[in-house]
Amino acid sequence: MNVKIAIQFLILLILLVFLFFFIKNSFLSENQNVIDLTSDKNIRTSELDLKENISNIIENLNYKSFDGRGNEYILTADFGEISDENEDIIILKKVNGIIKLKDKSHININADFAKYNSKNFDTYFYTNVVGTFEDNKIHCENLDLLVKDSLAVLYNNINFLNYDLTAKADRILLNLLNGDVNIKMFDKENKIQIIKK
Repeated sequence: MNVKIAIQFLILLILLVFLFFFIKNSFLSENQNVIDLTSDKNIRTSELDLKENISNIIENLNYKSFDGRGNEYILTADFGEISDENEDIIILKKVNGIIKLKDKSHININADFAKYNSKNFDTYFYTNVVGTFEDNKIHCENLDLLVKDSLAVLYNNINFLNYDLTAKADRILLNLLNGDVNIKMFDKENKIQIIKK
């Protein structure tokens, strides 16, 4: 019985020594960095130091997300830069997007630039936007992919190309859930141009 008590006493002594050195090195050290959490000055200085040490440029980006209906959204870019105004916004360069709709054909989107919101996954493609869907090809200057609303809005210099027709319009609204398409002209005096080949 004495051996058992001696072992328990030895284990207790080792734990106390370990605890002593842990507290001494962690909490009683002389060169501690104390930050006053009530002062905004310290927080801002720390943020500035971090911003100076971290580059905002990201190479070879790849984002993948799914919506509640099982549709998959894939976004790749050669370069990305975190916005100075909003850290949730990333400016992408040489962007490729793929929308894999459940039980429907894939939609491919290419553009020179895009703004990607990492919080809600909305993506705003701009400059030389090309979208392909089955045998259809659309050229435009802007395409807004609103993931939460399951909408794609195309506008500015839209040219729709198909194997048997071409069309020009100012705005196309595509519902990604049911495939409904709404084509409009900004000026009601202008008509949508459809040319059969």
